[in-house]
Amino acid sequence: MATLIVRLGIRRVLWIFLLCSMAACAAIWVGSIESAQARMEQLVKNEQEQSQAQAVLASANLNQRLAQAQSAAATMAQDETIQKILNRFGPYIQPSQLPLKERGNQWRDDPLLQPMSQRMQRLVDKFDFHTLWVTNAAGDTIAEGHDSRVDRIIGINYADRDYFKSTQQGLDGRQFIVGRVTSVYSTIFSSPVLANGQFFGMVGVSLSMQKLGSSIAQLNAVVTDDLGVIVLAQDPALLMQTMPGATVNTLTTLEREQRYKRSQFESVGLSPVRDEQRPYPWLYRGQPHVMGSHPTSDGALHTYVLRDIGASLGSIKRDQLWWFAVVSALALLSAALAAGVALYVIRTKQQQTALLTLNHELDLQANTDVLTGCANRRHFIHALEQEINRSDRYKMDFCLLSTDIDHFKQVNDTYGHAAGDEVLKHFVATVQRNLREPDLIGRLGGEEFSILLPNTSAEGGAMMAERIRSAVEASPALFGTTCIAVTVSIGGIQSQPGILHGLGVLLAHADKVLYAAKQGGRNRVAWDQLPTHLASPKQPPAPTPQQDNIQRRQAIRMLNASWRLTT
Repeated sequence: MATLIVRLGIRRVLWIFLLCSMAACAAIWVGSIESAQARMEQLVKNEQEQSQAQAVLASANLNQRLAQAQSAAATMAQDETIQKILNRFGPYIQPSQLPLKERGNQWRDDPLLQPMSQRMQRLVDKFDFHTLWVTNAAGDTIAEGHDSRVDRIIGINYADRDYFKSTQQGLDGRQFIVGRVTSVYSTIFSSPVLANGQFFGMVGVSLSMQKLGSSIAQLNAVVTDDLGVIVLAQDPALLMQTMPGATVNTLTTLEREQRYKRSQFESVGLSPVRDEQRPYPWLYRGQPHVMGSHPTSDGALHTYVLRDIGASLGSIKRDQLWWFAVVSALALLSAALAAGVALYVIRTKQQQTALLTLNHELDLQANTDVLTGCANRRHFIHALEQEINRSDRYKMDFCLLSTDIDHFKQVNDTYGHAAGDEVLKHFVATVQRNLREPDLIGRLGGEEFSILLPNTSAEGGAMMAERIRSAVEASPALFGTTCIAVTVSIGGIQSQPGILHGLGVLLAHADKVLYAAKQGGRNRVAWDQLPTHLASPKQPPAPTPQQDNIQRRQAIRMLNASWRLTT
């Protein structure tokens, strides 16, 4: 590299750095756009999920109130007192011909109807209904309870309403209407009063939209009826406007007038975004929005929750420009410093080469047992972890042998620790002569060694373990002029691909099999298949560096405990 820089010359090097800086700035700009786009898409996704969750929650609140009103109508329709009173009027009664005021006063002052009106008034106050009333078979209201802010409706005939016509057929009714007397937006629930299959009247419950306002409190939300007309909103100006996809205009003009007391409806001004370059789906009053929607269980009402994301998108765009400016400045500064750094790199090249060589030697020392020259505990555990991952990735078996020199303490007590060290070195040399190129032996503590046999079946692993045992038995160590014969106990297991095992599970089970070999008389090989119930059914997530260190320390403590147990 230094020779190339000298050949190019300072001018050409400066041009190269300039061109590289321009290319870097272009790449940074493209990267900033892609990063900002990804953030915007994630923002839209998060806001969409939140708006949908809020819409579902608001609909659940509406369901509770609507079910309460429907239940009240159905329960009152089964009341024997109401059935007896309506029986006075009969099933074939015609609408009263008295003027509205006179018939209203007549039924209001009726001593038999007054207790029923009082009872319904208590229910209205308790459950916060708008109106609760009873009509006879002709549709005339004979008793009622009402909100204190509306006029009484006794005497008014509702035979033309769809919800009344449904009860004449013996069915529960439901209808959104604008009140004939109150002009209040309400949802009506009705239940028929029947006796021996004959229709005697109806119980109706009116639940005004205003009383459902708490369901969308603190939300930028609107509630529409089944035709897409907004009947509840935090902003009163939105009432009687239509949401996208509204079907109210499929009604005739007369039907719209009867239901809403109007025939024309203005759109709310919410439009979908067709531009694929914009990550947001809706525009409302010129601002980007996301929207979640959810209907009530009976489809009577539909909740829409809008969330304005204009400010958040603007913040992301500002962050993009700021990030581009900062990173580009750093890139240009780096290019300016690169020329000076080049000379420093040339002068330090030889020092770096020497340092890499030294690091390689230090790494070799860090991974090698000082006494025996085999892999130390740290290096062996790391190799075993890699083999576990490799086995699962490439679907290959591998075997793990846990070995322990028999009666090694007696060797130290009889011949001294120097002789024991010579036995350990001789043991490792003997094992390594019988291993293949990819196999690895590691010293895990004292006279305890583990051997990793990659890409090896259980049969092959057992044969290798027996070969090692025989070789150790047939090859005594020489300490001075003294021959020291030793034997080895070996516990072997096989790990199969597709069944994931943790490091601790493998080592612990291998030690368990080794212990069985020692219990069986030593100088022998014990073999066992790793039980599948010790396997993890799913691939565990990659551990963090801290978790990895904790697992390694736990594995080392487990190895130390098992070593003390076997010795």
